Amino acid sequence: MPFAKRIVEPQLLCRHPIPNDDGLLCEDLCSITNVVLSRTLRQLSDLSKHACSLFQDIENEIVSTNQRVWALQNKIGKIQQTANALDPKLEAVQAKTPRHTVASGCTGFF
Repeated sequence: MPFAKRIVEPQLLCRHPIPNDDGLLCEDLCSITNVVLSRTLRQLSDLSKHACSLFQDIENEIVSTNQRVWALQNKIGKIQQTANALDPKLEAVQAKTPRHTVASGCTGFF
């Protein structure tokens, strides 16, 4: 289960009281909608910055994984070259035989 690196939550867009007197309801609603729109754009901008940062982290992890895979492939290639260079007819292989001992009438492997 992956661990969360960042927690991004939406913020409140607008918490202005609507005045009941003075009859300026329409002007206040226009200013409130402008504030809400500007805060929404700011939150979307912050969200896109977080997304860019996340994608950059993913790209860095992919690059490091790619480098490790290339290093492992090079090691495997060297081992294959070494194994292909060996001639089984020229190399002496010692045969191992199990050791048997007999002590006081008991047989066993030690």
